[in-house]
Amino acid sequence: MKKLPSAFLQIFRRPILAWSFFFYLPVAALAVVAIIGLQRNTVQMDAELAAGQRTLGVAGRIGAFGEQITKSILLIEKSVRDKKPAGDSVYELQVAADRLDQIINAFNEGSETVAPDGVRFMLEAVTDEKALESLQAMNVIWFGIKSRADGIVLTAGPKKENSEALPFTESTLSDASAFVAAQQTLLAEKTLTFSRRLEELAKNRVDAVAGPRSILIAVAIIALLSLPGVFFFNRVRSARNASQRLASELGASQARLETQSQALSVAKAETDRIMETVQEGLLLIDSTGIIGDYHSHELNTILRQEKLAGRSLLQILERLLTEKMFNTTKDYFALLFDANRKEKAVLKVNPLTDIEVNFSNPSGGFINRYLGFSFRRIVENGVVTRVFVAVRDVTTQMELEKKLRDSERHKDRQLDILLGIVHVAPDELESFVALVELELDVINDTLRAEHFAATGGQGDALRERLQTVFRSVHNLKGNAALLKLTTFQKAADLFESKLSELLNRPQLTGDDFLSVVVAQAGLRADLGDLIELRGKLVGLRQPVAAAAGHSGNPTSPASQISAGLQQLVADAARDLDKVTTLTIDDYALHTVATDRPALVRDVLIQLTRNSLAHSIEPSPVRSSLGKPPAATLSVRGLPRTADGLNGIAFRDDGRGLDLDAIRLRAEAAGLLTPGADHSPADIARCIFAPGFSTAAEVSLHAGRGMGMDIIKAKVVDEAAGAIEVHCTPGEFCEFHLYFPSAHA
Repeated sequence: MKKLPSAFLQIFRRPILAWSFFFYLPVAALAVVAIIGLQRNTVQMDAELAAGQRTLGVAGRIGAFGEQITKSILLIEKSVRDKKPAGDSVYELQVAADRLDQIINAFNEGSETVAPDGVRFMLEAVTDEKALESLQAMNVIWFGIKSRADGIVLTAGPKKENSEALPFTESTLSDASAFVAAQQTLLAEKTLTFSRRLEELAKNRVDAVAGPRSILIAVAIIALLSLPGVFFFNRVRSARNASQRLASELGASQARLETQSQALSVAKAETDRIMETVQEGLLLIDSTGIIGDYHSHELNTILRQEKLAGRSLLQILERLLTEKMFNTTKDYFALLFDANRKEKAVLKVNPLTDIEVNFSNPSGGFINRYLGFSFRRIVENGVVTRVFVAVRDVTTQMELEKKLRDSERHKDRQLDILLGIVHVAPDELESFVALVELELDVINDTLRAEHFAATGGQGDALRERLQTVFRSVHNLKGNAALLKLTTFQKAADLFESKLSELLNRPQLTGDDFLSVVVAQAGLRADLGDLIELRGKLVGLRQPVAAAAGHSGNPTSPASQISAGLQQLVADAARDLDKVTTLTIDDYALHTVATDRPALVRDVLIQLTRNSLAHSIEPSPVRSSLGKPPAATLSVRGLPRTADGLNGIAFRDDGRGLDLDAIRLRAEAAGLLTPGADHSPADIARCIFAPGFSTAAEVSLHAGRGMGMDIIKAKVVDEAAGAIEVHCTPGEFCEFHLYFPSAHA
């Protein structure tokens, strides 16, 4: 201890040592400490600057990835619309969504992330209130964008069964694109606000670190004077350059954000132009059916209305649909917003796929159009908040489909006619064509407008004209059955059904005959097809006949009638399940048919059909009555009468005339007075009344009540002949037909 004061004394005695000990060494130490402190301060400032720069760079990438998501969805939509693969765009969408989600989570919770320069660094969770407020708003916006992006990625990826996947359709992608574009604009705005706040925080941290820096610099300059001063000057200049670089980079980041905002504005303008030019009506409706503010311009054109936003779609449809269809539509809208119903099942029962609507015509009346509606749900938190609706005008498509169906039906009908006439002899076909033309001319003459005007619209006169038309149609049907022309037979049967319905009406007007005119036009169209096909068939038959050596000499009218009746009996007996044979006296038939072949043919056709339908019993019934199982129809000659009439007899061995049934039916029709004493002849005479039939139901062979009326009209009214009826109930019925000579 005694040596310590001695050492101090030696120092004070040597000034250089004193200065060194008490000034230079402390100052040097102070300089060293200042330099060390400055170095540490510099390192801390650099770290703060780098961290701030990287943090702002990461924040800036939120907008870039958001823009990439919007672009990828638009590219996917275009690929779907163009029916091209969208794999690259889906991958880009998935990458951008994952990276953006990682960045936002890093800001939320604090985690390691990658800066724009590729350096991995630890990003601290945001704690500043203002920055946290912006971040929370960004979280809400990002949740909506992420749900759409994930839905599209899940649809394109291996997890298609995921319930959150969106249907990979153009309409769904269009809705997702519109939603993401709108949300991206908000995200960009919030990101810009967030970045500015981060920039302020970074600057505050740099300023906090730079506070002691001046003191350290001053101490170092005072302590070292030159070299340390130069050293610290260079460090200050380096620090100043770093600050300028940071400011420049921050300005560049802000410029990029502004550029991105402008790009989003341009994208929104393009979306608006798309909505103005798209050829479908696109709209969103809420649970009450109210149309949203944003819809395509084409919707106004399709619905022929302006200012649709804020209006009820159901109220608009109520004026366009029938009451029944509107009620169905209203119920369907309720199903669309029922989250408990699976969307796939609901879309399958869409009643508005193609519906007929009627718009008011400013010139009067209505404009008929066909519209097609498709729907997609928008679900948020398990609730169907809105429904995306696409409306198309499918009128042209429906009209083309109708023309195609009409063309196919016409081809099928022509094929049926062709198959029906292949087996018919040319002369028989020629006679049938002449008959149809004659009967259609009779119908046309009966339906002339001036004739209706002459009747004054009186019901009895109109019914008489209907009976005339009925006779022509029934005669046509019988001749068609004779030649097995089923197309004409069925058409005539449908025509008769319309006529029966009209005759059963209590009152008739001229307008009721429109359906008759339409049916007549249909028969005339079939006749046109028959004539056309006949010409083609004749061209085919002539070479075949020549090759076979056929002379082509026509058969006699009696032979044609006989062969046709045999075929008619065979066909009708098979249809009615009644075994029947027909015997014909060819000479007797030739005697009466030579002068009037068409008339005799028509009469025998109606008698044959009438006997098979009403008189001939089924084989089991005949056997139980002791009759042969096979019934017999016969045509034989009658002696010439004293006044020169030639006659033939048509006989069947069936049940004959059921006089009781005829009397009851005649009394009900007003032909006989109920309760009065009527002779069998008076009762039998009723069968010749127009529309009279005892058949329980209408069939292709009976029930119209026109067969006997035609016989009377042909024999008595047209040929001035006579009819006798001979009958023993349960045994036979025989008609004697007498004709004067055509030359008389």
